[in-house]
This record gives sequence, structure tokens and C-alpha cells, in this order.
Amino acid sequence: MLKYELKKYILKPSLLICIIVLILLNFVKVFELYYYTGGGRAVLSGNAVQGTDILYDKYSGKITDEKINGLKTELANAEQMLKEYGIIEEPIEGTYCGYPYGDVNLFKDLISSYEYAILYSNKSAEITENARANAEFYSDKSRYEYRLSKLYEDCYKGRSLDGFYQSEGHKAIFDYKFSALLSMFIIVLAISPIVSKEYVIGYNKLISSSGKRGSVMLAKLTAAAIFTFAVTLILFASDMVYFQLIYGFDGFSAPIYALQEFEMCPFNITLFGALVITFVLRLVFLLMFTFLVTAVSSFCKNDIISMVVSVAAGFLLVIGSELLPGMLNPTTLIGPTELFTNMNVCNILDFPVFNVVVTLSEVILLAVVLAVMSVRRGMKCC
Repeated sequence: MLKYELKKYILKPSLLICIIVLILLNFVKVFELYYYTGGGRAVLSGNAVQGTDILYDKYSGKITDEKINGLKTELANAEQMLKEYGIIEEPIEGTYCGYPYGDVNLFKDLISSYEYAILYSNKSAEITENARANAEFYSDKSRYEYRLSKLYEDCYKGRSLDGFYQSEGHKAIFDYKFSALLSMFIIVLAISPIVSKEYVIGYNKLISSSGKRGSVMLAKLTAAAIFTFAVTLILFASDMVYFQLIYGFDGFSAPIYALQEFEMCPFNITLFGALVITFVLRLVFLLMFTFLVTAVSSFCKNDIISMVVSVAAGFLLVIGSELLPGMLNPTTLIGPTELFTNMNVCNILDFPVFNVVVTLSEVILLAVVLAVMSVRRGMKCC
């Protein structure tokens, strides 16, 4: 029955072609994002990009005295060339990006990143010491502030870094939401007729008379969930491939706070772990949306109306959620940059609870309610 539901509504050639087209559109969007907003190398020529890649390959990874001395020497040479040539319009040989002033900026950025990594243990110790002092101060004054201070201490203590890694790709993918919107569109196309279509083709009476309404509805929801998982995985994997090709990734095993943009991340996870969390949070949100679509479909007797209402519901979900406080906004699960950049907690019964836990609980509860609603309504209609 499950296989039948998958073939009947989801695994259709027209839908598969649509998915392929949208995956290609996703590539265009990633490249557009890189070129117009985020790619530090986007304005460089091909040779300059190759040169900066060589430079990053040379100095990324574990920081050593040899690399530090090499950076200082190359910066001095670049500054000497800048004095000699000044600001020029045509690229010259003997530089990484084609221009002496460009090399100077690159080396200064690298040195700044090295300094961040080397000094991060001091920052960690400072945060831990302040948290410990706050905990002692609030120990007999405020249970919440005491527990919050202890949470800060537990999250940030003992941190240190010994490497440098490129951050553009990681930073961009954590905040990239377009592929999630494409997933929502695909879900509407595939799932919106999953119940309403039975009325159109007259199968609702057949299902009702068979006495297997419950089994049919469970098969429909299971098929919808499997499809959502597959679509989410495919599009997220395409994100990974595209961002790797266009931006470049490295340091998957490094802690997320190895990137300066995420120095205050409260979670002691690797960059790869952060990507896994990003995928899981997006999947949970899209499953909730899938069950919203199945619920809409169970109330409609026309597949076109079901699709239109599902699109409207998705639009309201995305736009309307922006009016909600951060921890109650389900769309924050799509692009969880804020999750990795700050310690975001709320006070629940004098316990500091991460906002993402509240949001995740809310979305899971909504998904369960919508799934139950879909089954019950579908059993009445079929």
C-alpha cells in the first residue's frame, strides 16, 4: 500500500523533472548569492581566484611557527611591492591575486585570523571566569541568573584553537534558506492532492467501502514523510555540493568556533556536526509543513483548490512567522545561523532553556497535531 501511494502521487515523471529543474535553479541562486553578496573572491579574475586558493591552502589548517613566520615574511614582501608599484590597474606577476594591495589585504586578513585562533583560549578563559564570578554573586540572589551563569561556564570553559579555516562557505550555507523554500514548493506539488485527488477520481467511496481507511491514511502520511525526507536530503546535498564548488569548504572536523563568526556559539560541536544539525532542523520544519499540506488536502475535495490553499498556507507560515518572537518562530529552523552565533536562552521555571529547544518542541507538537488531524479527517472523507 505504501509503494502504491508513492507511485500514485509522488514518483511521477513530471514531478521528477520539476525537481531536477529546481535543483538547477538552486545552483543559479547559490552562484548569484556568491557573486552579489557573499563571495570575497567573486570580483577576482580566474587567475586571482586560483592564487588566493593557493594562499589559503598554504596557510589553512594547523597553525605553526613556520606558517606564522612565512606570513610575516610574505606580508613584508607584499608591502614592499605596494610601495614600489602603488595602486595599479593591471595585474602583475609575483602576486597571489594579481595586485600588491590585494596581497597586503589578504595577508593582513590571514594574520588577523591567526591572532583570533591563538588568542581564543584567553577569550574562553575570560568568559568562564566572568561566568564563575556571576554564579558566585547570584548564588543566593537569583536561581535563574545562577543557573545561566553556570551554563555559560559549562559551555565556554576549556576552549582553545590551533588552526585556521576558510569561513565563507560555512557561514553562507548556515543562513541559506532558498533551497528550503524550493522544498516547500515541491512538497505542495507532490503532497497537496494526496487526499483530495481521491474525490476527483472517485476512489474515496472505494476506500471507504474497503474498511481500510485507517491503513490508507497511514500509508499516505508515511509516503509523504518519506518523500519529504528524500527531497530535503537531495536539496541539502545539492547545497553542500554547490557551496563546495563555488565557495569551498574545509575544516569539517574543526570546532565551529574555529570560525570567527561563530566564536560565541554555545555548542561544542564540529563544523560537520553543525551541518548535520542544520539538516535535521530543516527536516523537522519541512515534515511539519508536509503534515500541514496533508491536513489541507484532507479538507478539500478538489486537488486544484488543495494546491492553492497549501500555497497560501505556506506563504502565511513563512510571512506570518516573522511576526512571532524568535523562539516561537518555526522558520528559524530553516536557516539556524542565530543558533550558532549567540547564546539564546529563555527563562522557563527559573531554568535557562535554549530557544532552539522551545522552537523544536513547538514544531514537533504542531507536526503531531497536523498528522493526527490529517488521519482523522481523511478517515471521515475516504
